[in-house]
Amino acid sequence: MRDKIKLLKALADETRISILQNLLENKHCACSIVPKVRKAQPTVSGHLKILEEAGVIESEKIGTNIWYKIKNNNAKKILKILNIKKIKTKKNC
Repeated sequence: MRDKIKLLKALADETRISILQNLLENKHCACSIVPKVRKAQPTVSGHLKILEEAGVIESEKIGTNIWYKIKNNNAKKILKILNIKKIKTKKNC
């Protein structure tokens, strides 16, 4: 039950939803997420940390960049139920 509550709390933020919209189909590096959500890099990093600690996303360091992708299928299902769709983006890194 705690995991489900943690998931819902992680999803209960507009910036984190925006981040997830960017990650719905593809993985992205943090450098491409920051301009898409129109928040400062430290703010985005904090939200990415919350999502990762909740088990919603996972990260992988490739070279000097950290790439993120959604790993929790329940998060994807919740976004679909809420009719939250992907944002078309280009990978910048």
